[in-house]
Amino acid sequence: MKKLIDCFDYMKRYHSDILDALSIMLELFLLKKEEPNIIASLIEKAHKRQPIKQDFKELLSQKTNIQINLNVNILKILKVINTSDITPETIESFLNIISQKKTTNKLYYYSTPKEVNHLLCLLLDLKPKESLYNPCYGIGSIFLSIASIMKEHDIELFGEELDERFSTIAKLIARLSDIDGSNLIVNDILKRTAFKRNGEIIKFDKVICNPPLYAHMGIEQLKEDERFSKIGILVKNYPELVFLTHALSHLKDRGVFIVRNQTLLKQGLESKLREKLLKEKMIEAVIELPKNIFPHQGYDFSILVISYDNSLVKHIDASSFYEKDGKYNKLVDIDKIVSMFKSPKSSEFSKVTELKKLYVDDLRASHHVHTTKLTKKTLLLKDLDLEIFRGQRVHDIVDSTHKIKYFDLGIADFAQFGFSEKFSNEKESSEIAKILKYSLRPYDLLLSLRGVMPKVSILSPNLEDTLAIANAGIIILRFQNKEDALALYCYLFSKKGYSALSYIYENSAENIVNAESLLNLVLPKNFHDYASKMQQIEELKEEYLRLDAKVLKLKEEF
Repeated sequence: MKKLIDCFDYMKRYHSDILDALSIMLELFLLKKEEPNIIASLIEKAHKRQPIKQDFKELLSQKTNIQINLNVNILKILKVINTSDITPETIESFLNIISQKKTTNKLYYYSTPKEVNHLLCLLLDLKPKESLYNPCYGIGSIFLSIASIMKEHDIELFGEELDERFSTIAKLIARLSDIDGSNLIVNDILKRTAFKRNGEIIKFDKVICNPPLYAHMGIEQLKEDERFSKIGILVKNYPELVFLTHALSHLKDRGVFIVRNQTLLKQGLESKLREKLLKEKMIEAVIELPKNIFPHQGYDFSILVISYDNSLVKHIDASSFYEKDGKYNKLVDIDKIVSMFKSPKSSEFSKVTELKKLYVDDLRASHHVHTTKLTKKTLLLKDLDLEIFRGQRVHDIVDSTHKIKYFDLGIADFAQFGFSEKFSNEKESSEIAKILKYSLRPYDLLLSLRGVMPKVSILSPNLEDTLAIANAGIIILRFQNKEDALALYCYLFSKKGYSALSYIYENSAENIVNAESLLNLVLPKNFHDYASKMQQIEELKEEYLRLDAKVLKLKEEF
């Protein structure tokens, strides 16, 4: 394997586009698989000191439009390919390393860790002759898992992908996996679905989807689309729900979908989609995955297994099923997860729940599996009546005649402790509606979004007439009850509370605070008693400010 990785790294140095280097490597894998004698003959010709560059260039041009840089040592590359055992398992490991472990290649957005792919395939239980649809197949890493798991590769594969370069690679991988890739289409599913027959959307036996979270969601054009209009799932901040809704329109039997955990909470999952899934008994299982298994993703994820006529829902908490693998975690015990999925009984890590007893405002597996372990007296942050959202970027139209002034509030405006009430960065903007919608209110609790050392502030009650917007690096907690806001601020001010909050930050991927972990912050039994400490904090703040002013004055006297 090391020789193949080294060969790819060598090829990268001679090609400006990493996808070109990957395409050439896959073409060489195909050549070794389908016509190994050609590679052997070129090596033999080179050993006889005969030129092979032009022969190799012509050979490659018959297979791809990508031109290899002839400055590379072609003999060196051919020798590596010729001595390598090119099997689907080898190619899968190769692709997993260059896309998931060597993150500098920046291919992790377009593929999925092979362990997760294996789990998805096993959950699908794909049978020969069945049709499989993927609405965002990326570079096609899942096809290698299908080849590794299924003894027979005789399936009907369908898919859509926005980028033609990824589609080219995916078709090569399908071919290497002995799967027909002729129905892998280049198309923008947000504009239309490519698979219709006589005006009707085609249904597929199985659907698999790991949606691109970076996708731009221009949702206005979707409002009249038959796939979305009936369900009403049009949230640009949750692209996985748009892809899920699209995929449901193609689903005949069972689908597996990777979603962020926040979409399973009341704050994220659109009510109409939740109602549809529950009313039509479509949720078969929710499997919570370990943290930090997807490179450069600051979220926690789950797998939704969707099918029809489910009166019971299986929740599996696999969040502890991992081992450290460099910077990231690797999913393990896949067979155990599948065994729990197939079992009709509950276990230590799984629970079978009747549909009517499902807690619909939190569909995560960890909530349903471990709820019985929490006493009724346990209070979590999410149990309070609060709203959580991020700060906003406000732009301006330079030539607009209608503008308002506001304060752009950043972490620098946080008081060291006590109420924050002095802001320095005043601006004006024409985005009046946005400013009014997201303007801060007295007693809003503000948290830094990034970092391992959290910063916390609470806004003064004297800000009723102050127009301020938190910037995008801030999380806002807005409580219906000001006593809850005061109690939480004072608890987080305490050594115990700050330590608990710091733990959440330290264990959040990419140093971006994890919203689900924040909402699951366990609060002390006497939580509301903390609010009484606010007066003492304010008195200390005034004393501190007086001393600070004296120190400043003393400095000026020297």
